[in-house]
Amino acid sequence: MDFFERQELARKRTKWMVVLFALAVLAITAILYVAAIAIQGGPYWQPEILVAVLLLVTVVVGFGSLFKIAQLSKGGSVVAEMLGGQLVDLNTTDPKLRQLLNVVEEMSIASGVPVPSVYVLANDPSLNAFAAGHSTSDAVVAVTRGSLERFTREELQGVIAHEFSHILNGDMRLNIRLMGVLFGILCLAMLGQILLRFSFYTRPRSSDDKNSGAIVLALLGIGISLFVIGYIGVFFAKLIKAAVSRQREFLADASAVQFTRNPDGIASALHKIGGGGSRIESPHAEEASHMFFGNGLGDAWVSWLATHPPIEERIRAVAPRFDPASVKKIRPPEIPMDGKAAPVRRDWLGHAGAPQENHLALAASLLSSLPSTSSVAAHELHGAVALVYSLLLDPDPTVRERQWNSLQIDAQTRQETEKQAAEKPGLTHEQQITLLDLAVPTLRHLSPDQYKLFRKNVSAMISVDGKIDLFEFLLEKILVRHLDSFFSKKPPPPPQFRFVVPLLPEVSVLLAALTQLGGGTPEEQRAAYDAGTIELLVKPDDPALRKPEKVSLGDVGAALDRVASATPNVKRLILTACGQAVMHDKKVTTGEAQLLRAIADAIDCPIPPFVTATSQSPTEEQDA
Repeated sequence: MDFFERQELARKRTKWMVVLFALAVLAITAILYVAAIAIQGGPYWQPEILVAVLLLVTVVVGFGSLFKIAQLSKGGSVVAEMLGGQLVDLNTTDPKLRQLLNVVEEMSIASGVPVPSVYVLANDPSLNAFAAGHSTSDAVVAVTRGSLERFTREELQGVIAHEFSHILNGDMRLNIRLMGVLFGILCLAMLGQILLRFSFYTRPRSSDDKNSGAIVLALLGIGISLFVIGYIGVFFAKLIKAAVSRQREFLADASAVQFTRNPDGIASALHKIGGGGSRIESPHAEEASHMFFGNGLGDAWVSWLATHPPIEERIRAVAPRFDPASVKKIRPPEIPMDGKAAPVRRDWLGHAGAPQENHLALAASLLSSLPSTSSVAAHELHGAVALVYSLLLDPDPTVRERQWNSLQIDAQTRQETEKQAAEKPGLTHEQQITLLDLAVPTLRHLSPDQYKLFRKNVSAMISVDGKIDLFEFLLEKILVRHLDSFFSKKPPPPPQFRFVVPLLPEVSVLLAALTQLGGGTPEEQRAAYDAGTIELLVKPDDPALRKPEKVSLGDVGAALDRVASATPNVKRLILTACGQAVMHDKKVTTGEAQLLRAIADAIDCPIPPFVTATSQSPTEEQDA
């Protein structure tokens, strides 16, 4: 099952979740109706009571779900903090926290996504972890204190790789939606608890003992009924979570092995969980139980209500011959930064959402190659802002002076920007993008007003010369996608385009831009363009597929805004067409590779880096 199939499966499971939720509400309504009839007495069919019960359940469950969905719209940080998580300081000197940050950063760069925020459940001694968020833009990764202290680097790497699978393949978005929807069902039990407490602490007034006593007894009866029926709702919530979650844990385990090429790492972590316990101490653990790496609750009433498969089955699935007494420490092979570009393979799309161990080694090499001043700056708020400004400074002195004049910054920020700009000539394109990915979680700590000024300055620097180059386009797309959505607190919209035909004009723009970057004669560009259109499974003479004579990066940006609203299967078609157009001549320029990756990132299909070291100029070519 590849990235697009898992994305599509997550989308279908969302519909299945809604169906199960509706059935659960109807079942709760029926049970509550029977209880109301039993309390009141009379005939079994009383439409007015049925309507009242249905209205009560709908209001309580609906309001509870909407409230939680609105609360969770702020992203994964809300879940982490609700469970007692503390944000890890990016400049921490604690060796365990530093190791955790290094592992997460390596995974992020290897996956082609900005680094998520990292949390630690500092007061929880259990062995567990989770990822939460609506998208890679607001994702967080969290581990318990016990995991931090007791897992080796290889075990921690396996656990984090498992969580990155959930981030990349749509599971995380489904998890947070599930958490919001099911909270409404749990509200019935909460309302029952409130009524029980109220009836226990209410005393009848002496002037009207009889009526007051009747009211208290009524509240007590309703409270007990809601409490009991509410926990029937808990049963349905567990059933829904089990139906949606169990198989995904096997898939995430398998993805982690594919990523790290070290089955013993994740198998050893699972073995420790089996012996040391993964029960989360937080009172909110029930709500988020389907998110955890290991079972965050006690054993389920029956096995088919468990959100996670048994530990033994998970270990056998990834490492059938696992022996905890002889765990090997396997590290990815080193990839030297020797200036040679890695080929862009024809199966590059198979790596979307599924990076390999060589990508992990590449990420480690990239991170270790960064200048220390730039790396430190990416982890400091003031330094990260200056770092982005420095990456945008034009080498032309005239344009650069106009950029300085357009900036609204203080003397300290200018000094830091100049300091970072001194490092830029020695940075490859891949190193610059890596620094930008490292800076994204730091920039999330800007205040809304600070971010507004930052975005204004970035736009001014890009537009001051009246044109936009490929790196500026890529940088702005990363910022818009991963920071604008974070500060606006808006979850990604649902897919709108289920067929490629309405998007053919936009696809033609993307194909034309890629073939222009590839160079060659007009005839060669036309042949590459036609090779891409064949992959779209539409009539080749469709008027919407006419090749535009000339397209700008602005046209590409507008096209991507629409393509991003396609379903996963349509995105697969479009990316396949783009890849085929690029690789038609069996040569891939660095510019083509950069734009191809920018297109994939903009439509939420992250792919690993293409090259291993120093970037060639856009006119230089590398064999496919």
